[in-house]
Amino acid sequence: MKAAVISAIIIVMFVFPNIVSAQEAAPVENPLKTEMKLLDSAFKNLIDSLIFNSPRTIEEPFEEVHKAKEKTEAALKKGLIKLPKNNNKIKEFIKMDEEFHHNMEGLIEASRKGDMKKVQDITHRLLNDCVQCHNRFRN
Repeated sequence: MKAAVISAIIIVMFVFPNIVSAQEAAPVENPLKTEMKLLDSAFKNLIDSLIFNSPRTIEEPFEEVHKAKEKTEAALKKGLIKLPKNNNKIKEFIKMDEEFHHNMEGLIEASRKGDMKKVQDITHRLLNDCVQCHNRFRN
């Protein structure tokens, strides 16, 4: 009996190899969602850094966001990303995103200088930008 079951499994694997491969293959995630997850993590770290007055810990997670942005930009140029809301206003989204990342660079620069007041001010601006973008293109 066991031999028959094992034989059947082997036959199925050789006759239908794509079934096994398709189940093992991980779905490819939207680059924008990947960037948003990294941004979420970077902001959580940023809040901790502000609370504990630790400017040196701010930059690294935002560098990961910056790297992810390159993949997002490439996907946007290829038309591979569809915004949940107002997808016909993709140029507006791109402009907001560019401004956001410019402000993010200011945050990193302020953290390098240890200017926590400026870090705090830019953090407020960035969080407001997140809310505006999500209201416009997500919620």
